[in-house]
Amino acid sequence: MTATVVLLSLLVAPAAPGAGQSSAPPPCQSFSREAQTLDMPAFVRAWFAHSTDERVTVCPQNAAATGESSAPLYFGEGAVSRQGGVCSYRSHGLKLSGSGEAARLQRYERSEALNMALAGKACPTPHGAGTTSYVETYDITPAAFEEMMRLWSQAAAAVVAPSSPHCCARAGASANPAAMGAGALAAADPRIAPEARQHLEAALGPDHLLTPTVTRIVRIPGRMLRHRYALFVTVTDPAADSSALYVVYVDKALRSPYEITALAETN
Repeated sequence: MTATVVLLSLLVAPAAPGAGQSSAPPPCQSFSREAQTLDMPAFVRAWFAHSTDERVTVCPQNAAATGESSAPLYFGEGAVSRQGGVCSYRSHGLKLSGSGEAARLQRYERSEALNMALAGKACPTPHGAGTTSYVETYDITPAAFEEMMRLWSQAAAAVVAPSSPHCCARAGASANPAAMGAGALAAADPRIAPEARQHLEAALGPDHLLTPTVTRIVRIPGRMLRHRYALFVTVTDPAADSSALYVVYVDKALRSPYEITALAETN
């Protein structure tokens, strides 16, 4: 499977039936090579014995959303590294075959995701409680990730706490969005198309109290002088115990800043 096919499949993959109306599945469980606990399955220990992965993550699936029992998803993950203001680690899918003592993990795909997060004083712990979540990315550089996360943070904050009627004037702010307050982010006036801003306002609810989270960023294959990206954003409504998935499209022309050009709901 080529990288282009992988990226396109991520974009066109349909949402699971009932997604956005049902509760979230149980949280993922991460097993570490360094801390092999008693509850670690034997097939995870065996995988560590012949792989270079630092962690194996098991993610239960929400059976209520699909109407049938779903097998957990398994991921092998590498060590965390830092490049400038971005922390990252590589991740790939694993498949569990066999059962009982014959159960074993196998890698079923050649492509890898690069999971990234904005760095603080130190890199966030992957899957750590109360820490910054890593974002799954495909064909994205750390510099592009940092710029897009800054743009998205500014755009979301500008909708929640608008400070200027001119939504589309770029103000070249360079501060780390993780360290900026909502007012400062809003004052940055991110570059966002008017129609995309209207859709974002609608996605965040009448009072703009819903919580948006970027979960995946994919570079869309296309022209060399104009790059296009898709940010997959989950908007959570804690009161209704539900979530909705949106795709935010970001364009980057040569020698031009990143710009949010469109937003669409996928479910």
